[in-house]
Amino acid sequence: MARIHLDPDLAAAVEFDDVSLTMPRTTRRKGDGRSARLRRFAQETSRVSEPVLEEVTFSVAPGDRVAVIDQAKRGHTSELLRLAAGTLIPDHGHVRRKSAVIPILRRAGLVNAKLTVRQNIFVIGILLGLSPDEINERMDWIVETAGLGKVIDVYARACPPELRRRIVWTVSMATQARIFATQGSLIVGDEQYREVGWSHLETLKDQGVTFMVAGQTAPVMERFCTRAIVLEEGRVVLDGTVAEALTKVGRGAVKEDEDEPPVEDLDLLDNRAERDEWRSD
Repeated sequence: MARIHLDPDLAAAVEFDDVSLTMPRTTRRKGDGRSARLRRFAQETSRVSEPVLEEVTFSVAPGDRVAVIDQAKRGHTSELLRLAAGTLIPDHGHVRRKSAVIPILRRAGLVNAKLTVRQNIFVIGILLGLSPDEINERMDWIVETAGLGKVIDVYARACPPELRRRIVWTVSMATQARIFATQGSLIVGDEQYREVGWSHLETLKDQGVTFMVAGQTAPVMERFCTRAIVLEEGRVVLDGTVAEALTKVGRGAVKEDEDEPPVEDLDLLDNRAERDEWRSD
């Protein structure tokens, strides 16, 4: 993948300039004829290009906390965030970034059960752009914030999914990025740890860190976001306050995206009988 271009002199944190994007979509064969029915029976499919975003133009100022809402609920917010981060390239127009846009990770499945917690921190940190020296410098903060205690050198197979989510979330925060993006919950963990997460987000807010978030509940948007962008049929139909956005789409229409499908709290690669017991300090 090509290196993502950054423009430190850009006045905005992220800038979309007349951006359009199409994505391939797989559809079942249609038709009433015998040939069409046979193709459907054989599970043949065809690929078509579907417009996702059309002529999208807006900018996000440094320190903005922008909620992105898709009124049609087609999931196009994730493509917009990927464009902002540079993991998708638009078909038309330009996306410019003042600095790297870092995702807020939450999925327990990102932790490798066959590595120790420390090794996982290095793998995830390097994938997010940290150097080994930077990870070493921030290791104490990661351990303290995630509540790892003495399990730092325990194999991750012994860690329950909730702890794994705390690990990846805390490493994301340790990047000390100036721009974050997330599709789904802003924070992870039980009630006690969520308070730790909110406290850290409030600190970042005071420091002028920029956020682009999607898949949030109305209370979260009202508490954290300063602005909202509403998409409909791939176009921006509202760029205003959170109150204006909720009035347009309806409070009941915005829900938090699930971080991952519910699964048994057991690593499927591990034998149940060999699973180590774990207790947090």
